[in-house]
Amino acid sequence: MLDLAVEAQADFIITFNKKDLCEAKKFGILLLTPYEFLQKVGEIP
Repeated sequence: MLDLAVEAQADFIITFNKKDLCEAKKFGILLLTPYEFLQKVGEIP
Protein backbone atom coordinates (compact mmCIF):
# COMPACT_ATOMS: atom_id res chain seq x y z
CA MET A 1 0.00 0.00 0.00
CA LEU A 2 2.85 2.40 0.76
CA ASP A 3 4.23 2.19 -2.77
CA LEU A 4 0.81 3.13 -4.18
CA ALA A 5 0.51 6.09 -1.82
CA VAL A 6 3.97 7.34 -2.81
CA GLU A 7 3.23 6.93 -6.53
CA ALA A 8 -0.09 8.76 -6.14
CA GLN A 9 1.62 11.53 -4.12
CA ALA A 10 -0.85 10.98 -1.29
CA ASP A 11 -0.88 13.30 1.70
CA PHE A 12 -2.46 10.76 4.07
CA ILE A 13 -2.91 7.07 4.63
CA ILE A 14 -5.99 6.34 6.71
CA THR A 15 -5.49 3.14 8.67
CA PHE A 16 -5.84 1.40 12.00
CA ASN A 17 -2.48 -0.29 11.33
CA LYS A 18 0.08 2.49 11.82
CA LYS A 19 2.85 0.21 13.07
CA ASP A 20 3.28 -1.59 9.74
CA LEU A 21 3.37 1.62 7.71
CA CYS A 22 5.81 3.65 9.83
CA GLU A 23 8.06 4.26 6.80
CA ALA A 24 5.42 6.55 5.29
CA LYS A 25 6.94 9.45 7.24
CA LYS A 26 10.08 9.17 5.10
CA PHE A 27 7.94 10.12 2.11
CA GLY A 28 6.04 12.94 3.82
CA ILE A 29 2.84 10.93 4.14
CA LEU A 30 0.85 11.27 7.34
CA LEU A 31 -0.55 8.13 8.94
CA LEU A 32 -3.90 8.79 10.55
CA THR A 33 -6.61 6.67 12.08
CA PRO A 34 -10.09 7.29 10.67
CA TYR A 35 -10.94 9.29 13.82
CA GLU A 36 -7.78 11.44 13.52
CA PHE A 37 -8.55 12.11 9.86
CA LEU A 38 -12.10 13.23 10.62
CA GLN A 39 -10.75 15.55 13.31
CA LYS A 40 -8.23 16.99 10.85
CA VAL A 41 -10.83 17.75 8.18
CA GLY A 42 -13.19 19.25 10.76
CA GLU A 43 -15.92 16.61 10.77
CA ILE A 44 -15.33 15.89 14.47
CA PRO A 45 -14.59 18.77 16.87
